[in-house]
Amino acid sequence: MQSLQISPFAHFTLRWPVAGVAVLIVLFVAWAVCRRHSARKTLLPGADVPPAWTLDDDMSGSLVDKRYRRWLRWNKAAVALLAAAGIAAAGLCARPSTIDRDTTDAARRDIVLCLDVSASTLPYDAQILSTYQSLVDHFNGERIGLSIFNSTSRTVFPLTDDYSLVKDQLEYASGLLQHVTSQESLDSMSDTDFNNLLAWLDGTENVTDASSLIGDGLVSCATMLPEFVLNADRKAADSATSTADRTGMILLATDNMTAGTELYTLQQGMDLAHQSGIAVDGLYAGDPSLVYSSEAQEMQNLIQTNGGVYEAATSDDAVDNLVRDIDSRSKASDETSQRADLRDSPALLLAALALLWMLYLAIEGALKR
Repeated sequence: MQSLQISPFAHFTLRWPVAGVAVLIVLFVAWAVCRRHSARKTLLPGADVPPAWTLDDDMSGSLVDKRYRRWLRWNKAAVALLAAAGIAAAGLCARPSTIDRDTTDAARRDIVLCLDVSASTLPYDAQILSTYQSLVDHFNGERIGLSIFNSTSRTVFPLTDDYSLVKDQLEYASGLLQHVTSQESLDSMSDTDFNNLLAWLDGTENVTDASSLIGDGLVSCATMLPEFVLNADRKAADSATSTADRTGMILLATDNMTAGTELYTLQQGMDLAHQSGIAVDGLYAGDPSLVYSSEAQEMQNLIQTNGGVYEAATSDDAVDNLVRDIDSRSKASDETSQRADLRDSPALLLAALALLWMLYLAIEGALKR
């Protein structure tokens, strides 16, 4: 992302200029009234005041004259400071603001992280979540969602570009699963940790006598994408004419060990995704010793046949290969968006007002002495 921050002085504005002008007018009228009242009091003494002698002769001395002139200069300075403080106060009432402009190059892709949380994959899901976190660090503008599944699916969070939320959710899930390595590790968990884990998995085991229904989980993940169309008669070639302005992708993490009767097989789920123009990449999430099993090979063949990338979670190149594949998929070029924010910027005027007022008080105190 390339972000250009404009200087606060480049786009300075007053949000309430009328209020500022009104305050200036009030201050001017108050000054004029006070000045007129002072002049009248000086020039029009009461009729009962008898003539009095003056100190004009004494004021003609050089020392007194010098001090008097200095007093006049400081008095004028105090008036000027007070006037400047009034102008600063009026400026604050006008609500000074600046316009900050950001230019962002953002991708136009929707990515669903689709995670198998059945018993056979749960000990390896912390590593998968770590891979997901590494991928998110490479994203810019992609909307991301997370769905977990066993016999049924649960949406952990829907598509969002709030990356702080995404990272918090992935870190929380990784923390829950980092010590889950076997049945014995589950038995040794504290009640609090175990209950938190059950709460996170809640909604993924609503079908009895079944687990890890891969095809059903994949279709559930696909339905999170606006590009998905549940139409088995739609031809794959039609997806090339899709007018969607974003690219839909699924990152499926499973070991493809199905137990139970599925509504959709993995083959059928892949076909539905392909017909909707949704790309599916795969991460093998299971026992490393079974990475070449028939189930893993079936998953690899289906994903690669449909143009996806298949990686083992333990591979050192998994993240880089997936990032390259994600970057290469886009129906529309990345968009450059501009955003302007209007922000209150009173700091300069507040500092000026405080400084002017302190100087005025200092001079006023000196004049009184």
